[in-house]
Amino acid sequence: MRILFVKRGYAPIGGSESLCFHFATRLAERGHDVRVVCAWPSEREHAKWQLDHAGARAFDDHRVFMHRGVEVVQVKPKGGFLGLAADATTLVDLMRYEILRRYAADREIVHNVGREYLDSTLEVADELDLPVVLTPLPHPGQFHGGDATSDVARYRRASAITTMTEWERGWFLDHAVERSRVIATGMGPNVSRSRDGVAFRRAHHIPADAPLVLYIGRKERYKGYIQLLDAAEPVWRHHRDTRFVFIGIDGFYSTFFDDFARYRDERIIDIECAAHDLKAAALDACDVFAMPSRHETFGLGYLEAWVHERPVIGGDIAPLREVIDHGVDGLLVRQRADEVARAIVRLLDDDRLRTSMGRAGLAKVCERWDWDHVIDRVEGAYQRALAGFEVDEAAEALA
Repeated sequence: MRILFVKRGYAPIGGSESLCFHFATRLAERGHDVRVVCAWPSEREHAKWQLDHAGARAFDDHRVFMHRGVEVVQVKPKGGFLGLAADATTLVDLMRYEILRRYAADREIVHNVGREYLDSTLEVADELDLPVVLTPLPHPGQFHGGDATSDVARYRRASAITTMTEWERGWFLDHAVERSRVIATGMGPNVSRSRDGVAFRRAHHIPADAPLVLYIGRKERYKGYIQLLDAAEPVWRHHRDTRFVFIGIDGFYSTFFDDFARYRDERIIDIECAAHDLKAAALDACDVFAMPSRHETFGLGYLEAWVHERPVIGGDIAPLREVIDHGVDGLLVRQRADEVARAIVRLLDDDRLRTSMGRAGLAKVCERWDWDHVIDRVEGAYQRALAGFEVDEAAEALA
């Protein structure tokens, strides 16, 4: 199958970026002809994403190269330097339409992940009569969360929609998206098992016997890292040597406020960004993974912690109730510092509970979110999209 992915950020690390990356590379491994049209990264992003573009064909406004069996087309957004800044917010669509159309012309299906460049995707697909699969990843109730009336109108134009959970699937059905077009695929973990926890602790001067609570994710306030910081003092009353490690780039609001400024303590460690190996080592080193988010469609970090058999703490919200079994493989809390602290203390107090939760989480990942199972479901969504598109075209021809 000839597949085109459209995504602003295309990278092996991150949330929706890595989702698109894994969809694309794993489909290429299965013999599909896969191409990705994405944004031209900044030098900082390029260094972080580590996509080797040696041998790239370079043009004035884009470049093309192969990476892990996928043809990657990186496009400079319209508007020059200001366009690069505006494009990074995802609030505007500055994709160069003519380039997107050129690289879509020989495809059988177009898959947009995360709503970026969504208008351009839909317009090109309409012009070329191509079925569109969307993975919108809406965060209902959040600013620019993809739940506006105009967003839903775009979703209804899709030949198929893939979701991370059955809860998310239900949200689309509640908004009058046709049932047969919405398929829950989920995603797999984006981390391999590491045994480098000792080295991670040594590198960051963390004693071998000190409890370690880990947060990995973009430092967006909705993800609860502020409440996790505020939980440190009450946790220290019970476990004074506990280290809190935060890994991830700053979110939008974090660029205006230094949220760590009032937490100057050697027991709080802030790491801006971590390569795959460092993240895996941190997961191996930690005792508890905590991300008490109030807006998630899935929560990849919890799966990655379970790969390392670590218990998790997540926000008590509908999507995460489907991912985390409270009391079995993790704990669900409201986004309040006192509740976060109590959950951490409960886990640090009970070695056996931590072990049993971590093992239960790993078993769940293997059963439900193995990547082979996920990609089987994605291919099924494509087949359904193509079949439905042919039916729709036939109906239009008869009308």
